[in-house]
Amino acid sequence: MNMMKTMVLSFILALALIGTAQAEDAPLKGIKLGFGFDRGFGIAGAMGKLKGFIGNDGVSVDYLFHRDALEIEVKAPVHWYVGAGGFGDWDGDLGVRLPVGVDVGFAKRLDGYAEIIPRLRVNNNTDFGLDFGIGVRYQF
Repeated sequence: MNMMKTMVLSFILALALIGTAQAEDAPLKGIKLGFGFDRGFGIAGAMGKLKGFIGNDGVSVDYLFHRDALEIEVKAPVHWYVGAGGFGDWDGDLGVRLPVGVDVGFAKRLDGYAEIIPRLRVNNNTDFGLDFGIGVRYQF
């Protein structure tokens, strides 16, 4: 039953965030899919300002409310971002998270990302923790 609650909450959160992302005046372009490590090893995706992950340990969905270019001396475009979202683990844990990260477009249609993710689990022994995410995505 806990897994069903996790899936329903994740679906509702994703729908709410998609509506918000479509309301933006200048959303990020394209759909990105790839692989990475966040909620375990799994599939990473992004569409506009919405990014998600599904892995061995669970699922997460984040809305990137701020993204800006870093002014550093490299040939690849580098951006930093801050987002807000939620996660659900397959063992029934649910929580909120605040990813802070960078993405680097290192080849045509390919980018890599790394992020630090403070999180607050809100059920099953409420606690605060720090997660990390890293991955590579292809833009369609």
